[in-house]
Amino acid sequence: MRPFLFVLILATLWLLLPRGWPEDIPPVTEVPQRARVLGYDRTEFGAGWSPADACTVREAVLLSLIDAAVLTPGCTVTGGTVTDPYTGTVLTADDALEIDHVLPLSAAWDLGAHAWPASRREEFANDPLNLLVVAAPVNRAKSDLLPSEWLPPERGSRCAYAQRLGAVAVAYDLPLPAEDIAVMTRVCRHRVE
Repeated sequence: MRPFLFVLILATLWLLLPRGWPEDIPPVTEVPQRARVLGYDRTEFGAGWSPADACTVREAVLLSLIDAAVLTPGCTVTGGTVTDPYTGTVLTADDALEIDHVLPLSAAWDLGAHAWPASRREEFANDPLNLLVVAAPVNRAKSDLLPSEWLPPERGSRCAYAQRLGAVAVAYDLPLPAEDIAVMTRVCRHRVE
């Protein structure tokens, strides 16, 4: 074999070998796979959105993430725009907006939240670190899926999603399945700038 070809093959293999986490993704504990844990119900994470001042965490997140948003006395967010972090589409307060749990509640349940006290689950469900304003159809398409089954449609948003998901998992000491970690690592190594 020619030395140049041999070096080229070795360099290619080196680039393809997994080398741990990219610098910008927190090191998340890995489990082999997501095992479904019986007993999940949304109410296990609280009866709804927690109070935040005069309104709820939902309205507070909308108000904090929508540029030029106005909050009416009835806690309705009007006016303003927000860029959907998963599609890059500019949305207005009049669009069908939803709050996405970056690390879905049912996935958290399966990955260890089932063993938490109710107060910890409620904290998790209302933590702004785990909440994003997105278009309703995208939130519903994502559902309770993790990165090996769903990634943001906007390729340039995938690494930011992986970073946020990793940050939430680390903050709550939740492991992620190996397959999801591999996808997160790949999208950040090969991200579109």
